[in-house]
Amino acid sequence: MARILITGASGFIGGYLVAQALQAGHEVTAAVRPNSDLTRLNGPGLQLLQLSLGDVSALTKQLQAVGRFDWVIHNAGVTKALTRDAFREGNTENTRRLTMALQETGSLPDKFLFVSSLAALGAAATGSPMIHANQTPQPLTPYGESKLESERYLESLSRELSWVVVQPTAVYGPWERDILTVIKMAKMGLEMTIGRQSQRLSFIHGSDVARAIFQILDAETQANHQKFILSDGNAYTTEALSAAIRESLGGKKTLKIRLPLGLVKQVAGISETIGRWQNKPSPLSRDKLPELAAENWHCDVSPLFETIQFKPEFDLFSGMKNTVEWYKKAGWL
Repeated sequence: MARILITGASGFIGGYLVAQALQAGHEVTAAVRPNSDLTRLNGPGLQLLQLSLGDVSALTKQLQAVGRFDWVIHNAGVTKALTRDAFREGNTENTRRLTMALQETGSLPDKFLFVSSLAALGAAATGSPMIHANQTPQPLTPYGESKLESERYLESLSRELSWVVVQPTAVYGPWERDILTVIKMAKMGLEMTIGRQSQRLSFIHGSDVARAIFQILDAETQANHQKFILSDGNAYTTEALSAAIRESLGGKKTLKIRLPLGLVKQVAGISETIGRWQNKPSPLSRDKLPELAAENWHCDVSPLFETIQFKPEFDLFSGMKNTVEWYKKAGWL
């Protein structure tokens, strides 16, 4: 049994991490923000903690007060923001401050696992069949840039901190809201794609993300100072994603509409303007379009499968069925 700190515990992936840790019998402290939704954070022995990630001094005192953790899973981060600086503050700077505070306590964890993103690497290079962990990173968005900067900061630290980085591809599953919008449209009989060309995509179910992370943490020294791409290992197309959604909806027939990238860019611009008026990040922004339009997001997960011996529970079709069934039971769909 390990004593674990999980930041971003109330988020989509965080909920899976907490559930997986409790199920394995670990002693879990869930770090949350004020006013977080705590619906998924329950279980015997679970401790809640509001960490001051914005202040190294205050953060150090908090960590000293609660005592040393065997494992720290830094999952907290910003996926939507109004500015590039906001992404950097929520991802890069919070990661820097947390590691600084851990070092200040003088009680480093056995392992520090940072939840990054495939966006830190960017899409597959031209002429390459897939994204590789050792490719030259070319993030396409401010979000991806901030995650990459966080990774590089960890790499610059003393070897005394035993870190590992995971880079999940597109994550879906129960409690996820972005793909819910696409599923709701399909239920209405509409299927929309962007651009003229079909994309090669990769996915991983939220529960498989948590299972992979704890399998990595359980591994011995081969998982130290390494990065692992997280995916179910399959290459999908835009059409396969649509087929998985239709199948999960009982074979729903849809009208297929392909939206020109220029039109989507205009809509994104309007959405951004509304978001700024409301001081709320838009789910669709012009910065996000390069990722949405990139041709190839298939990724090489052989290190995860071969070194860690990870086997996902879900592929896209079984995972989408599981997700839609949960949406229906929860009244979301």
